[in-house]
Amino acid sequence: MKYSIENVKQIIGAKIDIHSVEFLGAGNHSEAFCINKNLVIKLPKHKKASACLEREIKVLEQIQGKFDLQIPNVVSKGKFKRDNGVFVYFISKKLEGKNLSHNEFLALPQHNKDKCATIIARFLYVLHNQKQALGINRKDFVLLHGDFSLNHILFDKNNLPCSILDFGDTRIGKLMSDFIYLLDEEDDEEFGKGFGLKVLEKYNKLTKENNFENNI
Repeated sequence: MKYSIENVKQIIGAKIDIHSVEFLGAGNHSEAFCINKNLVIKLPKHKKASACLEREIKVLEQIQGKFDLQIPNVVSKGKFKRDNGVFVYFISKKLEGKNLSHNEFLALPQHNKDKCATIIARFLYVLHNQKQALGINRKDFVLLHGDFSLNHILFDKNNLPCSILDFGDTRIGKLMSDFIYLLDEEDDEEFGKGFGLKVLEKYNKLTKENNFENNI
């Protein structure tokens, strides 16, 4: 299922005074549009995606305000009918920052990458320690971002992480699942394994300092 700008206007026109709509991008589960330059709406591409979006909304509402970095906030949410089904959507404030490519990230000075590693390790540690989210009751399970990759991190003018995007694959599971892309040595669009190991080192230091039960 695909959406047009007219579809977006039909879905939320009664809630928001729309001045502009711009297509931002699409993934396996959803499409995103920018509204009025400062809001983002996520729309599911199928029923399974709608269920994932509903879970994403629940998690974002539970963990809002827990991080030093920005994450999507649920400004508005709702349901709409299409293709003989009912689907959910949500609107969030557009997050600040810019994407860095693999080559741009690798070209950063080492001291800058060290700061990035500290910030990312702290974010993952705090995320994984949100035991109330989704009713986690297993000691070896944590709340996962689920798709923690370079293209889901936005950087500020100093090339430091400032925002984390797309919690569409958020779920409960083993914490190392959020290190898959960080430790990938073959994907030439990711951070590079050396950087991932630095994040893991700083993450483990945080778990030991805070007696987090799920330390590696």
